[in-house]
Amino acid sequence: MLIFCTSGLRGPALAFHRKTTFISLKGWRRMEENRVSSIMGWFRQRFGKQMNELDQSKPCTCSQKCSSRNSNCTSSCSVRSSPSSSKSSSSAKPSASEQPLPSVLFSSFRSARRYDVCLCHSDKDIDLAQSLASFLEEPSKGLRCYLQERDCPLGGAVSTELLQAVRDSHCWVLLVTPDFLKDEWCLYQMHQALSEGPMSQRIIPAVINMPRSELPLELRFVFTVDLNTNKEFGYTQVYSTVLHYLKDMCEKEKPSNASQSDS
Repeated sequence: MLIFCTSGLRGPALAFHRKTTFISLKGWRRMEENRVSSIMGWFRQRFGKQMNELDQSKPCTCSQKCSSRNSNCTSSCSVRSSPSSSKSSSSAKPSASEQPLPSVLFSSFRSARRYDVCLCHSDKDIDLAQSLASFLEEPSKGLRCYLQERDCPLGGAVSTELLQAVRDSHCWVLLVTPDFLKDEWCLYQMHQALSEGPMSQRIIPAVINMPRSELPLELRFVFTVDLNTNKEFGYTQVYSTVLHYLKDMCEKEKPSNASQSDS
């Protein structure tokens, strides 16, 4: 605080002195305000810069991209989530492996036989047979396949085991190739399948590496699956045919079960 002595002043000199003293005090207050303001500004600039650097170092999980000019995106953006986004994630369609299997695969008719499909093939077409079996036995498909080199017990008679495989299967897929037509055991298994289920959906010839015109006479009256152009599509046709047969047989089995229960 400034102290001035005014005892020796009279008249106009005293008035002038009071005026200059008032101006000095006012100016001193402004100086103090400016000094405090500059100090506060320095603190804001210093600590505000540090906060911005911390915000920029934190990863932003916002769905929108944060531009370099906008440094106000903090970690709260990772906590906040819109209800629509959570609903969309919960209502997302399940993958193929998570979808439930068709109900017909849990029916009593299906469980009456050990296999859904018996794959009849030549020894030279083992890779093709394994590829088809892997497709049909995927968890999303759930079929049971018979492969001779995998499921045939050692020491058993070939004719007996092949015949038993035909009888234990709902459907029979004949991988018809030039080697298939030259293999006596393949022809034996084909005739066994024809005798078990003639004129039915249980016989599924799959042709590859040969035209349909070269099919055996016994198979020319049956619709075939063409594996020459698109194997994946042909595999899907085989799967759909087996399911269609199982569904049809389950539907036919229901009236007979109902009549037996009534009687």
